[in-house]
Amino acid sequence: MRYDDKNVLIVGYGESGKAVDRFLNERGANTIVYDDFLFPSLNITNINSIDFAVVSPGVSIHHSLLSKLRAKRIPILSEIDLAYINCKAEKIFAVSGTNGKTTVCTILGDMLAEKGNTFVLGNVGVPFVSKVSEIGGRDLVVLEISSFQIEQSVVFKPFAACLTNVGEDHLDRHKTKENYRSIKLNLLKNAEISVKNEDDIAQSELCVSASYGFSEKADYRWENRSIVCPNARFDLPELSRGKAYDIDFLCAFAIASTAFSPCKSFLNCYGKTKVPSFRNEYVGTFCGAKVFNDSKGTNIDATVFACSLQSESTALILGGSDKGENYARLSKLPECIERIYLIGANAADIFASVDQKTREKCLPMRDLEDCLKDFSVRPLSVLLFSPASASFDRYSGYRERGERFNALLEKYGATLVR
Repeated sequence: MRYDDKNVLIVGYGESGKAVDRFLNERGANTIVYDDFLFPSLNITNINSIDFAVVSPGVSIHHSLLSKLRAKRIPILSEIDLAYINCKAEKIFAVSGTNGKTTVCTILGDMLAEKGNTFVLGNVGVPFVSKVSEIGGRDLVVLEISSFQIEQSVVFKPFAACLTNVGEDHLDRHKTKENYRSIKLNLLKNAEISVKNEDDIAQSELCVSASYGFSEKADYRWENRSIVCPNARFDLPELSRGKAYDIDFLCAFAIASTAFSPCKSFLNCYGKTKVPSFRNEYVGTFCGAKVFNDSKGTNIDATVFACSLQSESTALILGGSDKGENYARLSKLPECIERIYLIGANAADIFASVDQKTREKCLPMRDLEDCLKDFSVRPLSVLLFSPASASFDRYSGYRERGERFNALLEKYGATLVR
């Protein structure tokens, strides 16, 4: 689609906004860019001349500029909307959830490669709109989509959609857990094919095309070393890689199978797909302890799950920047969590929110380096870095934070897996 002589306002100029700007300029549009941090003094004098606006994920739908646009009845699209309108692919697979969505998208992308050329885009780190010109009608698109993007999108209707799980996250933006969950569930309502996690309470009442999980009620479920599904049973090529990986693999299998029918070739990537770094990743040993880097654990649900996978005496590193969550939920961590290092801007808030029994396990620390110094003197069986918080108090994102943790481990003599 061409946008010759259209005046388009781009709100937010991060990676997504820049991709939108390039896309529209290549198609003849006149773009105006607004960003609270980069161009805060920009004065849009003639708002009536704007044909439509495209908003980046990091911009709240309640932003004052967007309110002015709505008052003038000027259309507002998300980056996802813009890409969707211009995308030739007939089948777009959208995956969202509080945790696990990047892993599911990565595995699903490898599975669908059995059916055709597949693009894995969106919140995984590659804006959807940046690849639209390369996507043909027979290609498949796997799209990781965040609650921000779901909330902003007005025309996006994927062929298939799935929610990995729905807990609590981004309450600094969405205000209540009820609103957050409602936004997530809307993704399934707008899809031709919908798949839910049968074990997730938030999705229990949904009427969907198919379900997956460990429950016997699930259409796709684990049974020993096999995946059992409607009218079929598939043996796995190797032993389980653990509950965290297996549930994400099962989710991807359910989506692909619901769209194309169950296929043995989908199992070819079991254990072979390179899953995202810093998601409960085993990185090596330090002072005799197994070390897991879960820097991608940016919310409480992720950390609770990461802790549930441990059974030996564990030291947990918590803290970062606040997202509005209720830290009192961290009082229910398993007994194997014997020590909790608190770092980051929200360390005091976490300490104040947990119960007395949990407080007695807590040690405030200046930074990651001090955590490692203390652990080297008093090691336990496991060291788990799962912050339950965003990273923006000290880092550009979870990836930089995870890389810093690994670098410090190496500095202090850890044996890392390469």
